[in-house]
Amino acid sequence: MNKSRSLLTLSLSVVAIAALPAAAQASTASASGACGQFRVMHNNDKINGVSFPAGPYNMVNSGMSCAQTTKYFQQFLEAGKVSKGWQVKTLSGNRKRFTRLGTNPTVDFQATAASDPTPTPTPGGLTCPGTFRVLHNDQIGAMKLPAGSYTIKLASHNTPGLNCKLASSDFAYFLNNDWAGNLPRPWKMNVGAKSFYMNNTPSDGFSVKRVGS
Repeated sequence: MNKSRSLLTLSLSVVAIAALPAAAQASTASASGACGQFRVMHNNDKINGVSFPAGPYNMVNSGMSCAQTTKYFQQFLEAGKVSKGWQVKTLSGNRKRFTRLGTNPTVDFQATAASDPTPTPTPGGLTCPGTFRVLHNDQIGAMKLPAGSYTIKLASHNTPGLNCKLASSDFAYFLNNDWAGNLPRPWKMNVGAKSFYMNNTPSDGFSVKRVGS
């Protein structure tokens, strides 16, 4: 299946999820502009001593594709430092800028903690408002996901850094990038339950359910 044609829409009236980083722009080696959001999973993540608390970050780049931006940011977070030839600086507004040294024109990207409002489940409930639309018969590994509308349900209210908006964003990312089932760490999935969870803890995640015909 051509994943770049697997378009996704959300019918949430309160929020529109930003475009995922590694989708249609992945083949553009010299792209510039916004790359949607990237979610940092852990509160203690640092890169060269610069802190990146858990949560979503708005990503912009110059001279590189969104897929490359995502790859480098993940790599730097896992290593705790930038690769040789790169530097990271904190700019005004708490923006973090990563620059590849010695390039002309400049090759860089910026990560800024997002502060936009996030939709939450109804009081006492775990099911997120609205539905998520899968436009084509799709799959994530062995998990079959026929075209249609899906509800998203959080496993609990107590997972740090996870809410309805981020669960929707993660689900879209999995569909666009992980059709072989190789989810990014620390995510795993339960095919039968159509659920996704972190750190081997089923209560730290969310599930999806197709509604209607």
